[in-house]
Amino acid sequence: MFFDILNKVIKAATVLILAVITIFVSVEVVLRYFFGMTLYITEEFTRYSMVWMVFLGASLAVRENAHTRVELFVNFFPGKVRAWLNLAAHLLFVIFLSFLVYEGCIALSFQFEQIIPTLGIPMFWFYLALPVGGVLMILNLLPQIWETILVISGRMAPPEEEFEIPVIDGGLS
Repeated sequence: MFFDILNKVIKAATVLILAVITIFVSVEVVLRYFFGMTLYITEEFTRYSMVWMVFLGASLAVRENAHTRVELFVNFFPGKVRAWLNLAAHLLFVIFLSFLVYEGCIALSFQFEQIIPTLGIPMFWFYLALPVGGVLMILNLLPQIWETILVISGRMAPPEEEFEIPVIDGGLS
């Protein structure tokens, strides 16, 4: 329930950011093309908003298990061994994300004084995407870690994954 509400909020924020970026860029194009004018905030605002959108979207991708990964090696193993390998991968990912959150918090401390000239706001608000995105990715990884632990403990059946080694029919004759 918590994760469903959290991810609905993340999806809404991601869609909102994308809509705002689209509006800003569209207005910028019309102003430049037809009126020879420009909004001086568009470039920086869209760049920093894109950073937020990427980190929020990455947390949704973690939830859906949609990040790119190479499973060829892992899929050769039976269910429990595969679960152990997945658990190791999840834990390495949590370590990486914890490092991202930690370093992001350190970077935040230096960003209060740095003001974005065109927007007039501190860089802090855009650097905040690193620790927030990292925490959201860790939160979305927790249910997958729990499911993997259940598979390892035998309280849950391993997911059935269709895996076939491609066979080349014919060949040289």
